[in-house]
Amino acid sequence: MVHGENQNDVSYYGILKDIIELWYTEGNKVVLFSCEWFDTAREGIGFKRDRCGNIVLNTKKRLNTQEPFVLASQAIQVYYLEGINDPTWSTAIEIKPRNLYEMPMDEGEPYQEEQMQCTDTNANLDDYHEDEIDWSRNVEDNSHNMDVE
Repeated sequence: MVHGENQNDVSYYGILKDIIELWYTEGNKVVLFSCEWFDTAREGIGFKRDRCGNIVLNTKKRLNTQEPFVLASQAIQVYYLEGINDPTWSTAIEIKPRNLYEMPMDEGEPYQEEQMQCTDTNANLDDYHEDEIDWSRNVEDNSHNMDVE
């Protein structure tokens, strides 16, 4: 199986016919799968969805294409479960490969300092002017004055 290019596109399903390994200079290589594709272009004729949302393919309908190749890195392995009522229709079931685990992306851990850092802030008290603050308060017509230095 190969996913469609857009979100709404139906994926391509096929049968693996050949594996081709192309070697380039300096040890580079590309692996291609040659497949015989089922017709997923026409819903109802080439494929349909069952009540569980699975893709059911008409294995007698093939896609007429001149491009049978797909990169191996783009392919997803599936198996086809033959239909009970009609063996020409098969359900595609995606396989999770053994010993392959979907590891979560390495997310950064929240940063928290273990100790608070104290910075030495020396304030020059001579720069501050010594002002007298007059604190006055009227309580029932009694005036209380306070001088604070």
